[in-house]
Amino acid sequence: MNLRKENSVLVLLGAGASKEAEIPTSAEMIERVEHLLTTNSDWQSYRSLYYFVKSAIYFADGIDGKFNADVNYNIERLVNTLSELDKKARHPLYPFIGNWNIKLAELGGDDFKRIGELRQMIIRALQGDWVLLSDYSKSEYYRGLYSFAQDFQFPLRVFSLNYDLCMEKNRKTEILERGFGDQRKWSWRNFDHTEEAPNIYLYKLHGSIDWLRDEHKNLTFSDEASKIRLDQLEIIFGTDYKLQYTDPFLFLAYEFRRWTLEAKLIITIGYGFGDEHINGILGQALASAADPDERKLLAVSTFFQKEEESAARTRLAGILDVSENCIVAKRKTASEFMCSDMRIDKLGEHFPEGGDLFEELPNLPAK
Repeated sequence: MNLRKENSVLVLLGAGASKEAEIPTSAEMIERVEHLLTTNSDWQSYRSLYYFVKSAIYFADGIDGKFNADVNYNIERLVNTLSELDKKARHPLYPFIGNWNIKLAELGGDDFKRIGELRQMIIRALQGDWVLLSDYSKSEYYRGLYSFAQDFQFPLRVFSLNYDLCMEKNRKTEILERGFGDQRKWSWRNFDHTEEAPNIYLYKLHGSIDWLRDEHKNLTFSDEASKIRLDQLEIIFGTDYKLQYTDPFLFLAYEFRRWTLEAKLIITIGYGFGDEHINGILGQALASAADPDERKLLAVSTFFQKEEESAARTRLAGILDVSENCIVAKRKTASEFMCSDMRIDKLGEHFPEGGDLFEELPNLPAK
């Protein structure tokens, strides 16, 4: 098998990839919300509403036999639930609802106004120091992805589930393509270069903390992300929003599907496998290979710290509904992997011996 060729390696970044940069994971954001609800006077009046919504989410999963740690409860699911509730009469299911839960109607306020207010407070906190860093030197280990792209000698496709700017802020002289042209307008055509290819294509599947819509509904970005109005901020929460009909989200989901089917090695860094939509695409890509050794998923995460790597491998194979031979689980931090293991020779170790894993290329001038 020849791994060293264009589009043979794909990277997916989850929340754990930015944890060492002191950007909280989705679960840690929930902890921060609950701390604010008990300590901050601006938040305390929403505490009962929050507890009701959280309890309802756990109740719904309990009906399906999921309890305790099996409940996938994080910031995305919370905000997505609040968004759906906030629609109220505008929700497609509204005509089929005889009566709202009496307690929800009481806590949500007139026309569920307080539900929308709680959602905005969470997003405003996320837009602040939860995701935006004052010192990006903490995320310098992201340079490992750029180093690998240079050594790989082909454009590296990096998909991210994160809103943060760790990839963008750690670019030096490399070319990072994230979809914006000279006039700062996003276009899918920027991912289809005919001239000099970039070092990295960056696809931000959930949007970005610096994305917004201009007055003509074009996607653009701001150099002052903290000043973007909440109604302009272009980020999405929850699996139900990934296939929106608007660009860029439908295009990004399509690209993730497309390139996972091309890749020989899919590397996930800091991804907890709690997203059914992403899991479905990964599982289909792995299952589509004629031989389990033709396409592998290398899962790198500290989430495996409570289980052996072999047990994590078995669990992930069950989640993705694929053969265990497709999965390699590594219990490492993002910085350890990006700085030490994100090398062609190291990656080749995860394939059977004897195969022609990497094609030796002539030395090319650095870009």
